[in-house]
Amino acid sequence: MNKLKYFFTISMVSCSILFFASCEKDDHDDHDHVISTDGTDARLGYTSKGYSEIEVEPIVKSLCYFEKWNKEIEVPVSGLLEYYDNEGNWVASINFGDGSCDEWGTKTWDVNLFPEYPNGSEDFSLLKFKKSKK
Repeated sequence: MNKLKYFFTISMVSCSILFFASCEKDDHDDHDHVISTDGTDARLGYTSKGYSEIEVEPIVKSLCYFEKWNKEIEVPVSGLLEYYDNEGNWVASINFGDGSCDEWGTKTWDVNLFPEYPNGSEDFSLLKFKKSKK
């Protein structure tokens, strides 16, 4: 019976420590919750539709300082991906830049395949912003 009581006490103490540690206040500002997506959403937008992804220029990442968040984040700074249909026709491309440290990539697509997006090109952020839990 003593062993059972000992086990119960140890379990309760452990659970209490875990509970209070998990409830610890997050003192980080919103800028600590800025992370790189590496363009994953944009890439999945094409590959999930069955288009083949071809790496034309390798993706190069660099640790870049972003003054508005006072934070360094590793982001893609250059690289080119192209997407083709099953017949080898060009569908779209994603350009990660010229090597400059910024948060932007550019999507370009065939407007005949995507007439609902007549611009044919769009800049998109490579960063994701997470809200602090308060």
